[in-house]
Amino acid sequence: MRRDIDTDLLRAFLAVIDHDGFIKASHVLGRSQSAVSMQMRRLEDAVEIPLFQRSGRKMVLTSAGETFQGYARRLVLLHDQALDALQESRTVGSVGLAVMGDYAANVLPAVLRRFIERYPDVLVDVTTGFSYDLIQNLGQRFDIVLSTQPKGSSLGEVLRTERTRWAFSSKHVLPQSGVLPLAVLPKGNLFRDWAIRVLDDADIQWRIAFTSSSIATVEAAAEAGIALAVVKEGSARQGLRFIQASEGLPALPDSEISIHKSPKTLSKAARLLFDFLKQELSDKST
Repeated sequence: MRRDIDTDLLRAFLAVIDHDGFIKASHVLGRSQSAVSMQMRRLEDAVEIPLFQRSGRKMVLTSAGETFQGYARRLVLLHDQALDALQESRTVGSVGLAVMGDYAANVLPAVLRRFIERYPDVLVDVTTGFSYDLIQNLGQRFDIVLSTQPKGSSLGEVLRTERTRWAFSSKHVLPQSGVLPLAVLPKGNLFRDWAIRVLDDADIQWRIAFTSSSIATVEAAAEAGIALAVVKEGSARQGLRFIQASEGLPALPDSEISIHKSPKTLSKAARLLFDFLKQELSDKST
């Protein structure tokens, strides 16, 4: 019949190895040398094989002890990791997260579901808006901000590069002549500025046919066939199709998704979410 092994015995065993003997191990463990020797006898009884043998005045590992050492380290590490994971799962708190509207609608829900499954007592308070405005409130209203910026800006911690695309309804035909209708966000938005600039540079006539402060509404207008929109390839809604280069529209600059944390000390809940978002949203291909 197999016996369970007390992790205290494993820790004592590793202390003897790491501190080159029973005497130093007893000082580290805060026990007498005889108590440590007793623990090693209990461990040998549990595994039913000698782990130490005398060599001159020293006790050294047997070949079985050498083999068991690696397993002991992994067992103690796994034990501690399991307890740490349980402690983290009981973390309580709220986190203010600010994010662009397209990510909030099309990317974050699945990511936050996984986070909340792991940390059910953490409340994530999500605010959407324009990247510039959100970053201005970092450390005041928000603990963490996800933002869009031109590629190469190197602000915050860059998680991934997003290809910026022209998009229109997958069920309607894009107007082939006349003034190009655009669905855009209000003035000051990065994608609006890019769209107007590249069209002007290409000498293509355009008009603002639809505007909204919500990227989800702008994309809905494009999906309905009202006007052309500028979107991120990785977060665009399903009913859109991307306009190909062969259709005559100029290319748009790529953008970056970056994550920013408050300059103030983050709570444990906020640190967990920050690290989780970095892991989940980072570009696995780079």
